[in-house]
Amino acid sequence: MAYEWFASAFQRYLSTMELSQRRLLDAQQDACLSWTAAWLRGYPQADADLQGRIDGSLLGGVSLLQAQADNQRDLMLATEKSLNDMHRRLLQQLEQSGNHPSFSVMKQALQLGQTSGNAVSKMSRQVGHFAATSFSSASLNAARDMRRVWRRQKP
Repeated sequence: MAYEWFASAFQRYLSTMELSQRRLLDAQQDACLSWTAAWLRGYPQADADLQGRIDGSLLGGVSLLQAQADNQRDLMLATEKSLNDMHRRLLQQLEQSGNHPSFSVMKQALQLGQTSGNAVSKMSRQVGHFAATSFSSASLNAARDMRRVWRRQKP
């Protein structure tokens, strides 16, 4: 039983890390392409071209940070699934062991730990989602503010 749990937890971790690596490499490629494209074109430029450069650079940076936030979320979910699986397996073993009073105390402790762990995981997912959406809107607000200042300074 312990070997099966460890093997499934390790496989879940490896799959999550592979996805995270692909996501981060894609974000890095997008950022590098947008940043190099911004430097390759000459000046002066039309307003639309300049705005495109600004947007591309900002979105490249945002995609890098968003990929890291998504990777953290995926690792947290993989850990949560592994712990829930471990709790479930331990409870099954305790139920098969009999009705000794010490087993019932252990069952209650495991159930309480699983319930509180699920509550904390749900809370941290909600906080992470709020932070990710706030972060995305912060970069858009920064671009909007930068455009406003740029237009005011433009002759």
